[in-house]
Amino acid sequence: PLLARGLGYRLPIYPVKGYSVTLPIDASHESPTLGGVEENQLVAWARFGQRLRLTATAEFCGYDTAHAPTDFAHMLATARALFPNGADYAQPSYWAGLRPMTPEGTPLIGATRHRNLFLNTGHGHMGWTMSCGTAKILSDLMNGRQPEIDITGMTLQ
Repeated sequence: PLLARGLGYRLPIYPVKGYSVTLPIDASHESPTLGGVEENQLVAWARFGQRLRLTATAEFCGYDTAHAPTDFAHMLATARALFPNGADYAQPSYWAGLRPMTPEGTPLIGATRHRNLFLNTGHGHMGWTMSCGTAKILSDLMNGRQPEIDITGMTLQ
């Protein structure tokens, strides 16, 4: 929204800080091979080659990306309970970043008043999940085609 504001757009997109911790895996670990979510603790995990990534927390805090090891304690405790030998818990790599999100969590997709500017933003925590599908929709729209993905009920820009 900050970049778009310079072009005269007021996009209803807000930064949501998300946290993740990534742990190394070697042959001695019994790491999950498929991603998943522990619904009671709201901790998700995914394997990336020889790494296990955990994510859970999201908060509204403006554009602050600061974090401390204590911010990841819940994720690590949940992972240790689920996968006691799942990764090298002594070597965590912490990260916090901002997810652009609309109030409803539905992305803004489509043309703008500038003929060479299109939007595909605001996915929030579903960005990686939705981005390929919304990119396909936007590609079809940009090329004047009926989107292959059903857009019934979607609000397009």
